[in-house]
Amino acid sequence: MARYRGPDHVERSRSFDRKTDADRFLAAMETEKSTGEWTDPGRANITLEDFWREQRTRPGKRGMPAPSTVAKWDTVWDRYLREALGRFPLAAISRQDVRDVVSKVPSPWQGAETLKLLRMLLYRAIDDNRLKARVAARVDLPRTKRQPVRILKPEEISRVVGKLPEQWRAFVLLGAYGSLRWSELVAVRRNDIDIAGRTVRVDERCTELNGRFEWGQTKTSGSDRTVALPDVVVRALAAHLLRFPPSSEGLVFYGATGEPVRRKTFRPVWIRALRDAEIGEHVRVGWLRHSGASLAYDATKDILATAQRLGHTSTRMVDSTYVQIYAEVSRQVADAIDERATVDGASYAAGPRRDQDGTGAVARDERGSGYGA
Repeated sequence: MARYRGPDHVERSRSFDRKTDADRFLAAMETEKSTGEWTDPGRANITLEDFWREQRTRPGKRGMPAPSTVAKWDTVWDRYLREALGRFPLAAISRQDVRDVVSKVPSPWQGAETLKLLRMLLYRAIDDNRLKARVAARVDLPRTKRQPVRILKPEEISRVVGKLPEQWRAFVLLGAYGSLRWSELVAVRRNDIDIAGRTVRVDERCTELNGRFEWGQTKTSGSDRTVALPDVVVRALAAHLLRFPPSSEGLVFYGATGEPVRRKTFRPVWIRALRDAEIGEHVRVGWLRHSGASLAYDATKDILATAQRLGHTSTRMVDSTYVQIYAEVSRQVADAIDERATVDGASYAAGPRRDQDGTGAVARDERGSGYGA
């Protein structure tokens, strides 16, 4: 019998057939205590389902999870994790168990969400001194192919807006050129809009879950912001407020009963306007925000300012998603290099010279390079 006291001063014991095994175990416990890696064996006996119930609405690094996030977790848990691992004690879950569960999810997207939720739970178990092994580490996310974002350029937005019923024109213009998320757009109230100052304040969001509305704070602390608006949006908002006074709750955009706009209400209106404006590809309403982000970067070339306008806490999303949308940016980078580049001491910023017959053929030097001679 090997007896020892944990860092919590509780005495524990474990039986071994051989004294050498007991001594080895006690030495390992002392090492773990001295290095801070010791975990209470009893705390790892909780089942994954019981631990999930504890953690489901627990605040994370970014605060309380949004209702939409909890709803997504509930779906993933019920479909893919409850039956597969719910009854397993935390200590009994192996890396292979994690791989097996994820590999059986039919959709790569849902497989990725399943692994993310499982990782969150197991990493929290480590933080909660229930586990010490990162069993969800080194498990690859399923390969997913992100649907390319279809950006509407200003002339296309103008065409679509012209095909919308009057009550939805300011709604789309604010979503596009204010770069508001859907949940922020439907939550805009009259006192958030400053017509004279040409701004809209974003400090609240409204999410629709299972037919009911959940009101709360914006996505992150960095999402609270005041967005400066162009005249095209301000004029549309001023006209909208005169024609459609705010609801009893102060909402600028609302449904027939004064409630926030539902996606199912606006979607057919949007699709019809896209068709009438002869926009061939499908464009999600949420992509209007990307259109505004791309235009903001194209106008300023300022990643930080664009991120702040979008309510992002970092520039990573802007750098990896929005900046790549305008092909002109890549061309501008190449042109800037041309203005500064030299080869063997000669500048080629002026570009290739045309030959005498005006065809634009590039003269090649004796090494066969494609630079202008």
